Amino acid sequence: MAFEPILHANLPLIEVADPILLDTLYADPRAEMYLLTRLSERVAVITPGSLEKVQNFLLKQGHTPKVLE
Repeated sequence: MAFEPILHANLPLIEVADPILLDTLYADPRAEMYLLTRLSERVAVITPGSLEKVQNFLLKQGHTPKVLE
């Protein structure tokens, strides 16, 4: 049986410069509920439809998120 990769279109991701920020998001229940799974120490999948909520949370915490489409 051959391995076939699964590709997803329009899957929202968050990438941080410092892994500690992602650790902090996972530790905060207000942000953690929007994080589906961690792909690496700096990248996580965000719940579809919640990108704006995550952006607003980051802004309130003093971060300046950049969105790429």
